[in-house]
Amino acid sequence: MNRAWELAAGLSRRHFLAWSAAVGAAGLAGCKSTEAAKLQTPRSQIGEDPADPETVPTVGSKTSVGNTEALTVSGVGLVYNLPGTGSSPPGGSWRTMLEDSLKKLKRDQTLNLRELLDGPGRTTSLVIVSAQIPPGAREGDPVDVQVTLPDDSRTTSLRGGELFATELITFDTTGNIRAQVRGPAARGGGNQLVAGSVWARAQGPLVAGNIVLDGADGKDAKPDTDAEGRALYRAGFIAGGAKVAHTRPYYLLLNAGDQNPRVGAHIAERLNTTFHTTSDPRFKVADAKDRELVLLSVPSAYRHNHYRFLLVARQVPYNPVGASSVYRQKLEEQLMDPATALTAAVKLEALGGDCRRSLKIGLESASPWVRFAAAEALAYLGQTDGAAELARLAEDHPALRAQSLKALASLDDASGTDKLVEMLTSADAELRHGAFIALRLADERHPALGGALMNRSYYLHRVGGRGASAVHLTAAGRSEILVFGDNVKLRGPMPPVPLGSEFTVSVPAGDEGVKVTRVVRLKDRDPEVKEARCGADLSAVLGALANLGGGYSEAVELVRRSARAEALSAPVVTDAVPREMSIQQLAGFAKVDTTLAKANVEVAKVGTVQPAVDANGFEVPVDQGPLIAPAGAALPKQALNRNPGRLFGPSRASDAPLLDPAVVPAGGR
Repeated sequence: MNRAWELAAGLSRRHFLAWSAAVGAAGLAGCKSTEAAKLQTPRSQIGEDPADPETVPTVGSKTSVGNTEALTVSGVGLVYNLPGTGSSPPGGSWRTMLEDSLKKLKRDQTLNLRELLDGPGRTTSLVIVSAQIPPGAREGDPVDVQVTLPDDSRTTSLRGGELFATELITFDTTGNIRAQVRGPAARGGGNQLVAGSVWARAQGPLVAGNIVLDGADGKDAKPDTDAEGRALYRAGFIAGGAKVAHTRPYYLLLNAGDQNPRVGAHIAERLNTTFHTTSDPRFKVADAKDRELVLLSVPSAYRHNHYRFLLVARQVPYNPVGASSVYRQKLEEQLMDPATALTAAVKLEALGGDCRRSLKIGLESASPWVRFAAAEALAYLGQTDGAAELARLAEDHPALRAQSLKALASLDDASGTDKLVEMLTSADAELRHGAFIALRLADERHPALGGALMNRSYYLHRVGGRGASAVHLTAAGRSEILVFGDNVKLRGPMPPVPLGSEFTVSVPAGDEGVKVTRVVRLKDRDPEVKEARCGADLSAVLGALANLGGGYSEAVELVRRSARAEALSAPVVTDAVPREMSIQQLAGFAKVDTTLAKANVEVAKVGTVQPAVDANGFEVPVDQGPLIAPAGAALPKQALNRNPGRLFGPSRASDAPLLDPAVVPAGGR
């Protein structure tokens, strides 16, 4: 075995991927053991229950979970088709990288780089492109893309541009790699940048925009503008704009005492048998690679909730459990007890499809904890029996809302999407927005989403219905405005409201409609004035604004200023997204809060919008007797000995929109 493979074998398990990406390792380290070959896997004995059902060996008792961190990938790209707002990139390493990339992608065609990059029309711009490859992503999965301008770029706006095909790769430093392999003391000896593997290729039209947030004094914070006060769109977003090039399975790492090829093979067999009814029969959930490693892919039913899958997979019994086993009977009893229902439901779900009958009994319980535990488990087993209950729980209990909505989104059935559509008319802003996000996860083309791209700058979603009217804005993530209800209008009279440096919107008294005006100041010429009149409906006004060239900044400014002037007929809500508590936190409340009265209040204080996959560990709550205190914060993550070098400075430019935390198609948040 050469030294490179010996070093790879000595890597910490959580850093194995970072090493292989940086140095191009294509295989998994390991060597054969003559002693391990002699070991035999215990034969499965159905019906042989231990005296204490709590001691049943599980997949989780023999393994730990690895490769659970998102992978940041970046590249230098080119945006083209800009309407004279681009710029020629200055000489330097980034321009060299862009030229090399363009030559590689267009190697079979004649390409005049100087004409493309330095043309007098200023139709192109060098940009920094980045994305997050979530753990568990499959080859071909779409991921969202951020596009930003370098600090020294002279480009004034990315609006209207399209991103040329850009390869997104990992980067690390030689010093960091040495530290991962040999320990922190090996950081010396130079620190050069090392490019890793190509993980995605991004391209497509940008949605460029930046939201105008409230300042600390309650007034509108000033957006980025040019010398004449026009909004600068220095950031772009492409929803699903990159395709994952390689599958990123989770790792099941066998414990030291269980590292045996036969044990790994048996674990893979148990997982494939358990989850075969919830995925494509041709799809293999688990694949044993060697004596230490089992690769784990996420079945379709769990595509929006990877954490749930990993939690359940670790509770799969190492040996099959009989239908009349003491273990199963014990779980059925625990399911009906609110204090233990959440844990029991996970363990019953881990027995596979033949536990559905036991779970359906839980739907008849008087306890909302029991009904929730049963309905959630049934949903991930592909059963629609609990869909109506999940919808009721989402409406009545904020503490269970996020999990209930994700479970409904996982159902490949109209019973799930129909319930989500019904909730779009709710008077509860958080429930309404949460249902919208869940419906988009379930079916991004569902007609109830009502999305339209406005002037290549943002998406306007008009979600009609007889429910409560409201306008939803997001301070981070996708550039979009959500208009709920059929009666969101501008009310007059409203004096001209300036939007940026070129637009005004006014509502005269009477029934004259709304007047949208744009004044374009031209050098050495009289200003050019354009006008449009439309009805008072907010969607119509936003459409007229976009037709005159208005973008996301002007649209958000219109919504916020008209609301502040009390000229908008519906309230404006920002970032109303359901917060969720971990199963450990919920289990703590379940022991003392039978009606969820406390949990429904506390979720706003201790819940999170979207925790990382490994934020709370992968152990189910255990019965610890009297409750000490509900978990008020995520469990501490294992300390990481990693300080990866970055090519482009901070992971997110200060003026770049965050990726939407509720929509990671591949990572399922």
